[in-house]
Amino acid sequence: SHVYSTLNYSRKLAALGRLMAGVAHEVKNPLNAMTIHLELLKQKLAAAPVPMVVGADGPIEARGGTDVSKHVTVISNEIRRLDEVVAGFLKFARPDELKLQPVHLGHLISDVVTTVGPEAERNGVVVKVDLPPGPPEINADQGMLRQALLNLALNACQAMANGGTLRIACRSTLKRTVEIDVEDTGVGIQPDHLKRIFDLYFTTKQKGSGIGLSMVYRIVQLHDGEVEVESTPGSGTRFRLIFPQA
Repeated sequence: SHVYSTLNYSRKLAALGRLMAGVAHEVKNPLNAMTIHLELLKQKLAAAPVPMVVGADGPIEARGGTDVSKHVTVISNEIRRLDEVVAGFLKFARPDELKLQPVHLGHLISDVVTTVGPEAERNGVVVKVDLPPGPPEINADQGMLRQALLNLALNACQAMANGGTLRIACRSTLKRTVEIDVEDTGVGIQPDHLKRIFDLYFTTKQKGSGIGLSMVYRIVQLHDGEVEVESTPGSGTRFRLIFPQA
């Protein structure tokens, strides 16, 4: 198997940070405009008279308005989620905005497993979680750490298009560090690609952006952690994130 430890990508990641800040700024304006207009639409819907349909037994309240308000609520929630993603990009660009606090890894991993569930099911992937009793805590920005783990878990599922096993494990070590493994039984990474996977814009996916793994590395770096990758083509890949224990 081929083992690769991350090198220093500080310069490229600083460039990515500036790019993210610019993108986030540009996305914020239309998001704010959509939020304002959705609120106006909600107010108009609330003030509009409920349409009535005359049936055989007299007037019946039509339910069209209720359906419209449901759609408005869904759009509003999705805009909020987009806003959270943009906020994540800004944290990525400006590390001083990180909110470090003790994170319960059991809850976080459980949340990631729930979120990745539909993608795993679609690809016939079985998800296994290996946690010690009372898993250790680390000081982290929960949203960003979730983003990194979710990115790795989704990548793993996509590497197992014909089914397989996704294993997420967590343990503390004698060096007072915490290791989180995200391991798959997928296609693996070619040795010549392994050295480039964290490079900005490097991707082997047809529709990939080449930003995902750079973000994972940057998030781990912001938490004073390390990333190790071990991969055997045709057998699978294991990403190991190593953080200082809280």
